[in-house]
Amino acid sequence: MVTGNDRYLTDLDVRIWMRDQDPSLNTLLDSVEFSSEEIRTAMTLTCDYYNEALPQLENYDYTTFPYRYNLLMGTCANLLFIAAHHYRRNFMQYNVPGAAIAPTNKAPEYDKAGQNLWEQYKLWVSQKKRALNIEEGFGIIG
Repeated sequence: MVTGNDRYLTDLDVRIWMRDQDPSLNTLLDSVEFSSEEIRTAMTLTCDYYNEALPQLENYDYTTFPYRYNLLMGTCANLLFIAAHHYRRNFMQYNVPGAAIAPTNKAPEYDKAGQNLWEQYKLWVSQKKRALNIEEGFGIIG
């Protein structure tokens, strides 16, 4: 059995959460939806947001980010945004007798799911940075 890594977030961890690890399970795609490069880019963007949010305390990359769950949530949000952009760019609708078919009209659903995860991530970043900033000034809290 292939498993992820408990020290840092891996492509496989993300694929398992996104249900994107087995091409045969993606009946419409018959492929994985996200490349390893897209996953790592989404991880990097998530870390970049954390690193650039004020107050700027420590900088992490996706192999050193100490908060796996929140990195997963932010990564998945960014992947959904990447996919939504792809679906918007490739939108096509065609008509057949008695029906209109738009097989790539998935952008709104991907945007909404991504936005929900991203809002959760942004709130966590704000709360975490506030707590860390207080700890730097007054010592450990909690």
